[in-house]
Amino acid sequence: MDQVDYPLLRNKNSKQMNINTICLFLLVIAAYLNLYLTLRKNKQKKKTKLPISSKEWREKVEDENFKSWLSNRQRLKDKKKGDIHN
Repeated sequence: MDQVDYPLLRNKNSKQMNINTICLFLLVIAAYLNLYLTLRKNKQKKKTKLPISSKEWREKVEDENFKSWLSNRQRLKDKKKGDIHN
């Protein structure tokens, strides 16, 4: 018995295989794109932690300014007392 070749069936199977290959290729691209975007999103979330928060920094600056103001005030009082006694 000789094997019969059916060109129409072979062509149909070939088209089906090409469609499956294209779908598989698109699926792989979508998976890698999803992985890339997920890693990029996680990388953006990981920002460097500052050694001091902005609230603590503001309080520190205000405290320094207040201490400077007190020392200047005291210096001016002392200067006025010195001017009055001279």
